[in-house]
Amino acid sequence: MLALTLGGAWRLGPRVWQQVEPAHGQLLLPPWPWQQPLISPAASDGFISELGPGWRATNLGNPAASHYQTCWQSLPRTPWDLALSDGTLFVGLGNASNRGPSANAGPVPLLAYSLNDQRWQQHATLPEEEVHRFVKQGADLWIPGADARGSWRWGNLYRRHNVNDSWWQERRLPQFIHVHDLVWHRNQLVVAGNVPDAVSSGPPQERHGSALASSSDEGNTWSVHRLKGWRATALLPVDDQLYAVQALPGPALRRWLTQSGRFKGFTAVQQWQGDGDWLPRPDLTASALLPDVAGAGERSAWIEGASPNGHAVAWIASLGPWGPERPRRAAFLARSLRPGAVVVQPVALRAGEEAMDWQIDGDGGWHLLSSEKLGSARWRNRISKVNISQAKTLHPHTLVSFEAPIPAWSLEGDHQRWFVGLGHPPFEPEPAPGHCPAGADHSGTVLQLLRQ
Repeated sequence: MLALTLGGAWRLGPRVWQQVEPAHGQLLLPPWPWQQPLISPAASDGFISELGPGWRATNLGNPAASHYQTCWQSLPRTPWDLALSDGTLFVGLGNASNRGPSANAGPVPLLAYSLNDQRWQQHATLPEEEVHRFVKQGADLWIPGADARGSWRWGNLYRRHNVNDSWWQERRLPQFIHVHDLVWHRNQLVVAGNVPDAVSSGPPQERHGSALASSSDEGNTWSVHRLKGWRATALLPVDDQLYAVQALPGPALRRWLTQSGRFKGFTAVQQWQGDGDWLPRPDLTASALLPDVAGAGERSAWIEGASPNGHAVAWIASLGPWGPERPRRAAFLARSLRPGAVVVQPVALRAGEEAMDWQIDGDGGWHLLSSEKLGSARWRNRISKVNISQAKTLHPHTLVSFEAPIPAWSLEGDHQRWFVGLGHPPFEPEPAPGHCPAGADHSGTVLQLLRQ
């Protein structure tokens, strides 16, 4: 019998082509030079206005438009995250939602901008619907697989080896459909996400749910800890401890958890004990994690974007609607989650201003990217400094701001040079196919802000 493997994806069997699992450790090769996407030169940066004195904006182009070519695809074009590694700026694209015109928008091109060559290039194609997060570990860069394409036997992690500038697909996570976060803690690799068999009762299609996993051998073997919730969304390293947070239920998710018998005994936060063990922390309620948020514990909340720096961690929470209050994105900083000594501080933002991304600062603080809608196709975007203090509420200090037709989603860089990704407005519906609302064609644009 003749058997042929093509890229770890298909094999010629006795009669038919059959899809097979890729190798556990698979090198992801970039397209050949003649297959590289044709990325047009950067457009004018004239759509940027109100840029503060002492700064200059340069448009690095819209690399996402080479793959998502129509302007109504503004959601998958969104640069969900940016990562600068060894002179290369990587951008995360795609859409993992199962609903909408651009649902499940993979496979996702992994595009990057070379600061030396000043050009965009595709480094690989990932079998994912979305790339939403980059995690740095030493000289290496990791991507948690947000929504793996193919079977659910294994979940994906991707690793860039800085030494030889290569990306590897690590397909070893047992049954992880979604991997929402990844962190290294005490020489353990820990992930948070979702598996199809979180519980053993009920219809098979309803048994999916939250799960955590840890590995002491860099991801070769895993210990999986299943939980009762819907998704485990974030890992919070705080004061030498590690905490895992599940999606905080609002009315709809609470009904789903109740109907499946999961809400009784549901604990949103788990504390790492080592060796694959986790301790439930029922004292860490939604009110404790989201101080000063109206309806905390009764409205939905999705914690993401954890950015540890020293002994503290900052995160962003997407908050569901509450009464007349529309959904919003809020920012928080935690210095301790120990029993009896919980210290979580909200960051004060203007009414209507959304927290979009955190970037750690070398002096022990953070930079916060925020966006505020001023009108149709008009957003004010800010980069602000946030420092640890004893105040109940933290007040950011604006470093630079600018106006654009769409909001800024992602931030990378330092005090002298920032990279900012512009994308689809948060909580707004996708455009219908063939319809391009004002500003949508700018989604996917990456800017460089230079201090003069």
